[in-house]
Amino acid sequence: MKLREIGEFGLIARIKKSWPPSSPRVIQGMGDDAAVSSLCPGDDLVSTVDLLIEDVHFDLSFIDPFPLGRKSLAVNLSDLAAMGATPRWMLISLALPSRLSVEFVDQFFAGLRSVAEPHGVSLIGGDTSSSPDRLFISITLLGEGKRGALVYRHGAKPGDDLYVTGTLGDSLVGLHLAKGLKGRAPSPEEKFLLERHFDPTPRLEEGRALAEGKLARAMIDISDGLLSDLGHICEESRVGALIWAGRIPQSAPFRSLVPASPGEEWKWALKGGEDYELLFSAPPERADELGALGKSWPCGITRIGRVEPLNHGVVVRTEKGPVDPSYLKGYDHFA
Repeated sequence: MKLREIGEFGLIARIKKSWPPSSPRVIQGMGDDAAVSSLCPGDDLVSTVDLLIEDVHFDLSFIDPFPLGRKSLAVNLSDLAAMGATPRWMLISLALPSRLSVEFVDQFFAGLRSVAEPHGVSLIGGDTSSSPDRLFISITLLGEGKRGALVYRHGAKPGDDLYVTGTLGDSLVGLHLAKGLKGRAPSPEEKFLLERHFDPTPRLEEGRALAEGKLARAMIDISDGLLSDLGHICEESRVGALIWAGRIPQSAPFRSLVPASPGEEWKWALKGGEDYELLFSAPPERADELGALGKSWPCGITRIGRVEPLNHGVVVRTEKGPVDPSYLKGYDHFA
């Protein structure tokens, strides 16, 4: 069925009908000029927005609408994870080209729901429009965080240790594989890396634990690459950093399939974006607590460096000595 057959308001009614009822904390959801929700006492409102554009952030030739819906929300959830917040409400705006079918939109929202429901996220509004040639997706996610417990980018101090959750570089290799599969069935290792790219796991529980335990001084999610996102922490905290390249955690599928020369796999792990792991700084005296916490998490925690004074800059050190990090920066839309 074509979108023009049901029209804009028919599409909105279809979306509204397919979505589960809002939580009791939604006073007014879809159907009015604006949505109204209530905050818990002692919590602050935490807001984030992401814009995803066809042929810039995703390619419909190798991603289906269901995983696209899942990933569209997961990237927002990861932003709240990096603050130590809990997601609550979502608004979505879509600009849809006429070539897309109603069934495409149905599957997209089914994927969106499959991520929203386990995290208790209610859809409370949004907007739709036509687009002349490509699909635009904009999601605004609203959440709550305990007042005084949220973690920002500006809290890192010289002497802090630097940690990451999970493994890095998987998503970049997954994207590289997706472009070359051309219809053949992936191996188990390839499937792992493809899932890491198309279906990232936002580290919400881990982020809240780090925030509520006051373990992390500064934190960010790795969306543009480790080096680029570390740069944001350094800029906001007015510090430098040292990264030990050999300690950057890598998965076994990554090591077996990364198209890099032996001994240089770390370069892909350092610059790869869209892993949506957490990068954070913590005081050295909390190392034992973090070690125990990391053992209890399936994703784990790895110490990869330390925070330095601002005048030291950002240094990446290998066994052979420091390397020039400027060519290892991650994705920049305007660079």
